[in-house]
Amino acid sequence: MCTLSWQYSPAGLDLFFNRDESLQRPEAGPPVVECRHGVSTVMPKDPLGGGTWIAANSQGLIIALLNNYRYPSRVPAGQSTSRGLLVRRLSSARTVAEVRAFLWGETLSRYPPFILLAFNSQPCGPFKWEWTGETLKETRDLAEMTISTSSLMPRFVPALRRYLVRQALKRCEPGQAVGRLLDLHRNKHGWPESVAIAMKRKGRATVSMSHIRVTETNLTFRYWPGFPGSNNCAAGVSVLQRSG
Repeated sequence: MCTLSWQYSPAGLDLFFNRDESLQRPEAGPPVVECRHGVSTVMPKDPLGGGTWIAANSQGLIIALLNNYRYPSRVPAGQSTSRGLLVRRLSSARTVAEVRAFLWGETLSRYPPFILLAFNSQPCGPFKWEWTGETLKETRDLAEMTISTSSLMPRFVPALRRYLVRQALKRCEPGQAVGRLLDLHRNKHGWPESVAIAMKRKGRATVSMSHIRVTETNLTFRYWPGFPGSNNCAAGVSVLQRSG
């Protein structure tokens, strides 16, 4: 369960990611800046799997991954490779073409189903890859502004969240879009928490929120641990100067 939304503007790209997880899972660490293969990267780290769900770099590239609940995993229990390691390995990619070449050349049968997206600062929309456990499907220049997954009603809940984003951005005045997306990711409008973008239900909840802004000159990664809205001040803010 996670929700990713984004908005392109003349200033660049704003992207929000709510990570939903079991409350039994260890808390992830805040984003850390590293140099990987000559590229400055920033990403939080999942202490359990060693990977991450979102990463950005000084080339202006963002990689994000969501679990794909619409398909059952075909990997035997205990034998799967963490999907988050894919994001970590792709975090230093310089172009979407590098991401594509890696995914089509990787042995994906060891990974449970996932949805992976690659963004750059060009307002043509991200690229999306959906791994079903059997096949990899690529979508270019994705027109939708929201990707969401849910283990609860895996078709209905994501569709509802997409609707909420469309309504929030409908007839939106210039300069209002980022604030409206931020409110949705914090559930400021009080939607039922079991289906809201900032979700809570027995044993599971949104455990962090990320906001990445990419402009011509730099990339800023803001990170809020815990349930969105409980802390208005980002616990981590990382700024990378653009080199590409």
